[in-house]
Order: sequence, then structure tokens, then C-alpha cells
Amino acid sequence: MKLVRPCLLVLLLVSLASIAQAQILALCDARFPCTSNPSATVGVDSRINLTWRGEARTDPRLAQPLVSDQGIFMLGHPLSGQRLGTSPTPLVQPIGPATDDRGIAFRVTESLRVPATISEEAASQGERQVFYVRRFSLEGSEPMTGVQVITLQQGVPGRGSAIIEGADPSATGVNIQRISLFFDRGTLTDTLRPDEQLRANARISYEGAGIINAIWEVATPASTRGQPLYAPLAYVRQYLGAGRELMLSSPLLPSDTSGIHRVRLRFLAPTEIEGLPTLSYRVSEGALQRKSTVPAIRILPSESASPLSRETRFRWRPVAGSHAYLLEFYDRRPEAMEASATAEEGSRDAGRQPVDLKMEPITGQVIAGDRTLDSPSRSLLNHLEADKRYYWRLIAIDAQGQVIAASPLEAILHAP
Repeated sequence: MKLVRPCLLVLLLVSLASIAQAQILALCDARFPCTSNPSATVGVDSRINLTWRGEARTDPRLAQPLVSDQGIFMLGHPLSGQRLGTSPTPLVQPIGPATDDRGIAFRVTESLRVPATISEEAASQGERQVFYVRRFSLEGSEPMTGVQVITLQQGVPGRGSAIIEGADPSATGVNIQRISLFFDRGTLTDTLRPDEQLRANARISYEGAGIINAIWEVATPASTRGQPLYAPLAYVRQYLGAGRELMLSSPLLPSDTSGIHRVRLRFLAPTEIEGLPTLSYRVSEGALQRKSTVPAIRILPSESASPLSRETRFRWRPVAGSHAYLLEFYDRRPEAMEASATAEEGSRDAGRQPVDLKMEPITGQVIAGDRTLDSPSRSLLNHLEADKRYYWRLIAIDAQGQVIAASPLEAILHAP
């Protein structure tokens, strides 16, 4: 018996050593890429197929289960971001036994349901993707975290994605996947004088073939002070066939009334779509040109010392009588229309600021008049190049669409 115990001890140590060597070596990396570009549709329960690939070292004598208890939906950052929800379905995949010291490649498939509430919450915060995170482990090994990036399709599929029995396929066989609206200059907001022309554009990504029915609509300043009331501008009836993308342009937008206007493209049956974005533009009065300067908006504090990102916070003192604010971005420092209207450069306390500048902003966003803090939207940042310096300002607009205050121009570096 005295000779047997050392032998048992040696066998036990060898067994423990082999188990301790069980290890996940790689997961969703360059050598073992996981699913390529999975996507889900905002506002719809989506089912996507995922593949988890990697490499592991296992016990040389027996197979070991690779286990992941649950998946987690994350927003902003896969590890430290906002937790949106979980997928409680566990994944189990046997691996091994190993024939030598080399790793064993593994592949785990998952049919994942992305709830509509998850995609809606992400989209409401301006995000275009959701991180899906799983921790995998082998018995006796440290777990390893894998991340899949799920792209959110900004748009709801048309009801024509499934052809109704007895219906004309040419009228219902279109599935609208994504719709982007923008003005001629590529901006989401714009300002024009009564003699200027402006159109709205829609870029539509789709699958299938058939006819879509839509209508361009505009809400004038008479209703945009409260709940916008849209009036027809032009009807669209378009056959979608070969190709996967279509560009539509509106007629010239009305510019005979000063104030804030809103534009939208509304889809009619059989491809009705809810929750599409709208565009905003402002028509200034001809008399506004005679008023070359307005009181300065005081920005508190300056954010320009730090790079521009989604975390940037613009803060300002409220302006009495403001119906809305416009945050404007320029790709170079613009000059005032009139030399006498130019405020001293870098003067935050300058009493008055120019109303009109000699160039149009490249992008911007509309902010409610009761706000005194806001961050740049994803759409705004997508119009800016990385590692480039821009100039921004905030203008306040009253209910008649006139500029009543403006902040000094400030430089800021876009470094996402």
C-alpha cells in the first residue's frame, strides 16, 4: 500500500495538469472570424443566424463541453456600455479529445432573436449598431469573451415583403430596408432666403421588385410652432426592379413663408412605413438681411478644448423668445456677410454676432427651444471627417423663423 499511494498521487497530479491545460486560445479574431455583418431591423422582432468560431486546447483523453450560459445585448461599448437585455438560451459544444498539443478549431452556431424593444431602444439613442456579447468557458479554464456587432437597419420592412395570395406581385414584392433623407447639399437642416431653391432627397435601399407609392409632404411655419400639419407636395409612383438602391428628389420646396418648415416622404399602401425621419429647413425674411447682427448667445462652458464626439455636451444660456436652436457646423471659418458684422475673433463676450455668413453650414441639427444642453447626433457626426478641424455656432430662432441670437464661431477637432 505504501507503494500504491505515490503512484495514485502521480496520476492525480498528471490528471490535474492536463485539465489545467484546457484553454480557449482564440475567439472571433482574424484567424477565426465570426459572423460577417449580421443585421436586424429596427422595430421588428428579427431572427439572425450567428456563428462563433475559435480555437481551444482540451484534455488529451476526453471531450470537454464548451459552454456559454447566455448572451447580452450591449450599447455603446461591448464591455462597459449600457446593458439592453439578454438572450437566455445557453450554448453547449463538445470539443476534443485532443490528439496532440495543438489547438482544436471549433464552430458554434446560434439562431438569435433580436427583440424589437432592443433595436428600438438603440435607435432612439441614435445608435446604428448593437453589440452582442457571450462568455465561453471550458472546465478548468479561464473564460473568453466573444463579441458580434449587429447592424441596425434604419427602416421598417414594407408590408410587401410577403406576397398576399391573389395579389399582383409587381405591387407587393418590395421590401424596403433603409431610407435616408437629406437636402441637396447633403445636410439634414438648411437655411435659405425667399429667392433660393431647395430640394429634399431620399436614398432608398430595397430588395425584390414591384411598385411603391409615396407622397412628399411639407409642414409650414403655421403649424410647426406646435404639432406639424403636413400638406401634399407631390405624389410618387415608382416601379422598383433591377438594382438595390433608388434616389428620389422632391419638387422645389416652398420658400414663400418665413419660418421653420418640415419635410417628409410618407409611404402609402402596400409599403406603409412608420417612424421615418423628417427634415427641417428655415426660410428667413428678406428684411432679415438689413438686421446684420443679433445678441450673442453665451456658451457655458466651452467644449472646444476637447475633441468632438458623441459625449460632447454643448451648454448655453437660454435665449428669451426662442422657438428652436440650430447647431451649425462649417468645414472652414466663414466670414460675415457684412464686414461691420464681424465680431472680434475669439471674443466670447462680444455683444453682438453676425446673422448671415458667406457660406452655408455643411451639417447641423435642430434643438427644441426649451433646451440649454445637447450633444451631437450620430447623423451629424457621420457628415464629418475624422481628425479634421471644424467651426460651429449655435443660433436661436423665434416662432416666425427669424434669428434672434447667435453664438461666436468656435473651432473644434473631430476625433472619434
